[in-house]
Parts: sequence; C-alpha cells; structure tokens
Amino acid sequence: MRVSAKIDYACRALMDLSLRWPDPSPVPIQEIARRQKIPIKFLVHILISLKQLGFVESVRGKKGGYHLMKPPQEIRLSDVIRNFGGLGYAIGFDGNKKEPHQIMDSIWQEIDRTLWHMMEGINLETIANRQRSQGNAVIYEI
Repeated sequence: MRVSAKIDYACRALMDLSLRWPDPSPVPIQEIARRQKIPIKFLVHILISLKQLGFVESVRGKKGGYHLMKPPQEIRLSDVIRNFGGLGYAIGFDGNKKEPHQIMDSIWQEIDRTLWHMMEGINLETIANRQRSQGNAVIYEI
C-alpha cells in the first residue's frame, strides 16, 4: 500500500490539532509545520483543502490559525483518505490486463474492503491517544 505525501501530511496536521482538543484556540500554521515536519507551502494547500472539506476552521489575524471543526472521535481516517484521493497499492493493475483473473481480482477486492473497514474504525482521537502514549506528544492545557 502506498500513502501519498498529501494524505500523510493531512493526517499529521489533523493529529496535531487533535492533540489540542477541546482547546478552541487556533494553532498557527508555522507551529503545525514545525512539529510535524511538513513543508509550510504544502501545508497551506492541505489546510485549505481540509477547511473546504469541513474538517478544520481557520481564524484570521495575528493570533490566527486552525482548529478542528468536529471532535476528533468524529473524524475517521477513512474519511480523510477518501477525500484526498484514496490509496495506491504496490500490488496493482497496469491497465494492460487482457482477461480477468477472477480469483485474484476477488482477493484484491477482499483486501481492499478489509483495509477500508480497518480505517473506518480508526479516528483522530485514537491516533492522538497513540501519539500521547508514545510520549512524543506535546501536552496542551487550557
């Protein structure tokens, strides 16, 4: 399975914002970029997309930035990935298939369904909690 940089960075940015939940104060783009090691120019475009998709809200001004629109437990990994174009697979089709291979085609479909089912069970709260348990999370207090 291949995860695009765009999906990886979107998930990292959302995880960063999830670590602050329920603090409503906006997080500056520069802080997210620094903590998550995301190029700021790329992060700007990702956050705009996340805003258009309803995952985050932006606040303008000197103390502006971004915060989650919904609680982290309501944002599933599958939702983010689906909205950013899905996943690529290392095992895939080259488009030159001359005839279907029913057994293998059904196996690939089964694997795909299993992966999506797993991703639907993972939300941003789960991801943030795993980050916290690794001891690498920045703890925010209100």
